[in-house]
Amino acid sequence: MSRRAATFVIALVVAALVGVALLAIPGSPAHDEATLGLDLQGGLEVTLQAVPPRDRELAEEDLDRSVEIMRNRVDKLGVSEPEIRKQGDDQIVIQLPGVQRPEEAAAVIGKTAQLELFDLQADLVRPSITAQRVPVATPSVYDLLVGQQSLVDEDQAEAWYLFDQNEKLVAGPVATKAAALRKHDGKVPKGYRLLATPPQTVVVSCATGDLCPPGEVATKRQFYLFRYDPPDVPEMTGADLDLSGTRQDFDPQTAQPIVLLDFTGAGADKFQEITRAEAQRGKLLYNTAGAAQGADPDAFNQNFAIVLDREIKSWPSIDFNDYPNGISGDNGAQITGNFTVDEAKDLALVLQTGALPVKFVTLDQTAISATLGKDSLQEAKLAIVAGLLLVALFLLVFYRFLGLIAVIGLGIYAALLYAAILLFNVTLTLPGIAGLVLTLGVAADANVVIFERVKEEARAGRSVRAAIAQGYTKGFHTIVDANVVTAITALVLFAVATASVRGFALMLLIGTVISMLTAVVATRALLVVLGGFSWIENPKLMGASGRGVPGWLKLDFIGRRNVWFAFSAVVMAIAILAIGVRGLNLGIDFEGGTQMTFKTAQPVALEDVRGEAAEIGQANAVIQGRGASTSGDAYSDFSIRTESLTQAEQTQLQSSLTEAVGAESFGVKNVSESFGSQIANSAILAIIVSLLLISAYIALRFQWKFALPVLVALFHDILITVGIYALVGREVTTATVAAILTVLGYSIYDTIIIFDRIRENMPIMKRASFRTIGNVSLWEVIPRSLATTFITLLPIACLYLFGGDTLKDFAFALLVGIGAGAYSSIFIAAPLLAVFKEREPEYRRRVDDVEDLAGIQTVGGALAVEPGEEVLAEEAEELVTAAAPAAPAAGASPGQSSSSSRREKRRQRRSTRPHGRAR
Repeated sequence: MSRRAATFVIALVVAALVGVALLAIPGSPAHDEATLGLDLQGGLEVTLQAVPPRDRELAEEDLDRSVEIMRNRVDKLGVSEPEIRKQGDDQIVIQLPGVQRPEEAAAVIGKTAQLELFDLQADLVRPSITAQRVPVATPSVYDLLVGQQSLVDEDQAEAWYLFDQNEKLVAGPVATKAAALRKHDGKVPKGYRLLATPPQTVVVSCATGDLCPPGEVATKRQFYLFRYDPPDVPEMTGADLDLSGTRQDFDPQTAQPIVLLDFTGAGADKFQEITRAEAQRGKLLYNTAGAAQGADPDAFNQNFAIVLDREIKSWPSIDFNDYPNGISGDNGAQITGNFTVDEAKDLALVLQTGALPVKFVTLDQTAISATLGKDSLQEAKLAIVAGLLLVALFLLVFYRFLGLIAVIGLGIYAALLYAAILLFNVTLTLPGIAGLVLTLGVAADANVVIFERVKEEARAGRSVRAAIAQGYTKGFHTIVDANVVTAITALVLFAVATASVRGFALMLLIGTVISMLTAVVATRALLVVLGGFSWIENPKLMGASGRGVPGWLKLDFIGRRNVWFAFSAVVMAIAILAIGVRGLNLGIDFEGGTQMTFKTAQPVALEDVRGEAAEIGQANAVIQGRGASTSGDAYSDFSIRTESLTQAEQTQLQSSLTEAVGAESFGVKNVSESFGSQIANSAILAIIVSLLLISAYIALRFQWKFALPVLVALFHDILITVGIYALVGREVTTATVAAILTVLGYSIYDTIIIFDRIRENMPIMKRASFRTIGNVSLWEVIPRSLATTFITLLPIACLYLFGGDTLKDFAFALLVGIGAGAYSSIFIAAPLLAVFKEREPEYRRRVDDVEDLAGIQTVGGALAVEPGEEVLAEEAEELVTAAAPAAPAAGASPGQSSSSSRREKRRQRRSTRPHGRAR
């Protein structure tokens, strides 16, 4: 880069920074703010899966229509900036930031809203009705169906249910037998019962607290068996409604909230026909069985049941004396019940927007309070600031003037990253902020790699300008290779991960691209412009004084490979044993269930929370204190994990904890077991695809033999990370998977730095054995490799210390994985590469003796190495000499002169030749 080009680049950077400053000034026309995700501002995220009808396959039009209906419902809820999108072939993801009633909103959005009107007494079948046509409620689905199994036809069953030994429902209702047994390899487990509905029947329930047929307030949910034979039964559906006239209102007599229904013209006629038939039937029953005994005529009134999504909402009676010809449908009908105003509004809303074309089940649901989101945002900000300051301090201490340039580059990087977030409207999530913090290490690493190259060139005797030019030229390829593999893992993660983890992948990808621009363009331009000043020629100022390679690094890393391999084998065996014996503590992301987090104003003992959960039937819940404990086992942050809870059970648990221990700032996550399996499969696929893509890239950029050690090293790092998770019992979540995938990229970062130097030294050290080439390369780059590892771990440590509980698990996996990656790059990948390369005929002929090492100094009588590299080759010679047989003393034959005399001759040659490479 010329000085004029560098000046132009700096001018562009300054202009860009001015633009960023305008974006950051509150009140200015250009001012904008980053969009915060649900986990940082509170809200609701739901993943719904469509269940195809029994008689046809799920069509794309079903999902499109469902998205449209759900969007209409969200609009009526008044949620600002909602996001509703399709995911895969059968899923819909809904994000509602800042929603005030997340649980109610989730119920409204995903409700199928299939309205059905049954003729109650005519459509109930045994055992749900007596011979006298009196409805009978059954307290469980098991009791309702167990006596009907002789009537079941597997091809016509509307729904299947699987029960365990305690008659508890474990699967269902589902449309097929295979779906009910999917988790049990298609077989009914011992002691379990598989029940189905008889032909042309469906199960309908009545909720706890409602007035249920025959006229009692239910203390628990009740169940009924109805005849189901479309289009005759149910007699009416939501298709008969005029949606524009359906609304919430109040009963003029009781002032209770109700929902008014309007019918279409055809629907009004149907309604009158049904009520006329019911009035005539009721009068006939009274005349034949009640009039002679003087019975109350009202006891013989017939009812029609208004059923929404197979739950009875109301069952008004038809007075045959007041309405002998039925009720005209011109004035509609009303749904009464024990509604609150909000419940009546929600019911009217789902009826107004129409029924979804297919049924949906909830796979994943996360509700986060605004308070919890605000706390997470503050913790994340602290982690960002601390990580930035620590990285800047490290650069200044260890790289002096170059460190100052790197800090300036880091500032430019942070500003450009901020601008990219605003310009591309990137939604910041908690995992996304973790990716942002991690990219601080990426940006610093790029500068470290190049600056170490600049220092090497300066030590070799080049001028500062020449050192800068050579350092950037040689370091550029290493930077590209290292960042490409990081980008590969980010792209794979973005493609297969869940929505929350995609934020991390996106931030990692954006940060990687911007870090490369700042490292190879912005900081280079600064150094080129400053290179024209005389004061910059001071080697001490550049940190380039001394020989550059510490004496304690002069170890035979390649020759002692069996020691490293044995040590790693022991560690990996321990990891495998830990995974096999202790197993992994899989979170609800994989196992399914409900997880509730909350805070308390004052520390509360774990036993108090356990006791409160046990009182409402959650004695088996896993309850953990989070963060630091006080007074033994008292905490202010808690996590409760249970089997999947219904919305009513969640509300009851929250109310109980609020009243008993002062719980607040709730966060609730529900994950179905099937969604957990999907996440697990996606994680495995992501790891395999990442490994294959990385290996392919390494094979193309280097040689295929370079890719094999990379695969082994990556497997080594992943296994150790997972093994430590098993040993310490930490919970494995989707964030853990993201961290492991990130480890793939960062583990290979150090490996590429080493492999790049080996590839560079191979044509230079033409007569050296691969053991010598490997050792020399390691000596040259280990300080750089350790520096990049340490500078990456600094912001990760800040995440672990300040990032809050959500990010601690993520940071923990990165700390372990990147630490293991630094070890494997030096002690596994490079020695293993030597094993493969030494089998090649060319390197098999080379032996570790002094003559071979001396021969790499000249080729055809001309110098073939850089001055600094010659020094390293000389050090390599000394290392091998220590292990080789003593050379003959003076007087020996030509070609066998002592190593000391050869070193003296090389010193004399170096003292008389100019700087730079001799030709």
